[in-house]
Amino acid sequence: MSIFRIFATLILLGGLAACSENSPQRAATSPPEATPDTAAVRKAAREYRVHYNTSVSLDSTDFYYQPISVVPLNQGSRSRIISSNEYGEYEEARSSIEGTCYNVLFFQKSTLQEHALFAHGRFVIMQIDIDRKPDARWPYLFYTVIKADTNADGHQTEADASTLFVSDRSGRQLRQLTPNGTRLANRIILPKTNIMLVEVQPDSNKDHAFTHADGTYWLRFNLANLNTPPTRQPTPALSGALNQQMLERQSRTEQ
Repeated sequence: MSIFRIFATLILLGGLAACSENSPQRAATSPPEATPDTAAVRKAAREYRVHYNTSVSLDSTDFYYQPISVVPLNQGSRSRIISSNEYGEYEEARSSIEGTCYNVLFFQKSTLQEHALFAHGRFVIMQIDIDRKPDARWPYLFYTVIKADTNADGHQTEADASTLFVSDRSGRQLRQLTPNGTRLANRIILPKTNIMLVEVQPDSNKDHAFTHADGTYWLRFNLANLNTPPTRQPTPALSGALNQQMLERQSRTEQ
């Protein structure tokens, strides 16, 4: 049994609001609950603990957040940087965490109210992007999340499928933007626009791995209204025409 499934039973946060899903393309964020294995829970309690990482203030808003991770008792390990500016034009905001991040707490500065981003601990949060570009403001936080051990190797890592989530800057209105079973490959926000382009990689050959053979496609989002479903870019019709052009071109080349 994965340590994430074991440890999740120790840190279930009852009474938290479930994540919202506003598009039929977005899968449910909360997998069905499994019956806890009490022996595994006792073993996890002997081997792991919760770690509360350094809090991060969200610019001039009334909120700050704190990444929550699981760490083994017998060793200390510094993990990846999970917060960064992906656009390359502005000062980077970075925050490293210890262990494996599985949730994020949000706190309101004025009221001291708190809540968790997820109502369970079964996901792995690989990145939190808190950047706010000065030329196109939007009230969002973006998260790269591994929801499951899709390659069945016993671990949730970058080799598994990854999805893009978004919330408002208070950690509310959480939703999934990219489809299950795909890997988040790239994300671009066009300067001076509300257009976000997201490159995703499906497991086209169903071998439970993401390789060059699978290829990618792009989704176009309108940051002015994320309730609007994304548009696939290029359209399926144009994509089919381009694929036929490629086949005809290569067939002539190979002769």
